[in-house]
Amino acid sequence: MLFLSDIFPTGYMAAEACDIQPGDVIAVWGCGPVGQFAIKSAYLLGADRVIAIDRFEYRLRIARERAGAETINYEEVDVFEALREMTGGRGPDSCIDAVGMEGHAPGLAGAYDRAKVSLALETDRPVALREAILACRRVGPV
Repeated sequence: MLFLSDIFPTGYMAAEACDIQPGDVIAVWGCGPVGQFAIKSAYLLGADRVIAIDRFEYRLRIARERAGAETINYEEVDVFEALREMTGGRGPDSCIDAVGMEGHAPGLAGAYDRAKVSLALETDRPVALREAILACRRVGPV
């Protein structure tokens, strides 16, 4: 019941907010339950390709095998560069942040976000949202 009353509608509404058109490429940050439903919903609403981004291999495997998504492990490759390459330099048509709280980032950006949270200068780690904004095509919804 939890999936039908909370997680599925959240993933579906994220995909619906993207105003998906046939042939669109959608990028989804986070392959937990909400992300998995967002991936499936994006296909249901007409997306041609969905690119799923996470760091846990078991989540990426589920996204590939059960949802049909292409996947990126952000601990192994630069997400921005990988998305540009996968979309012919244009970027995804729409991006969905399904990470939730406590997003992780390797390197300097992750250390910067953790420091700001620990100093109460920031309430969350916005790495997924930041990447989605930078990666999305011009005027594409995030």
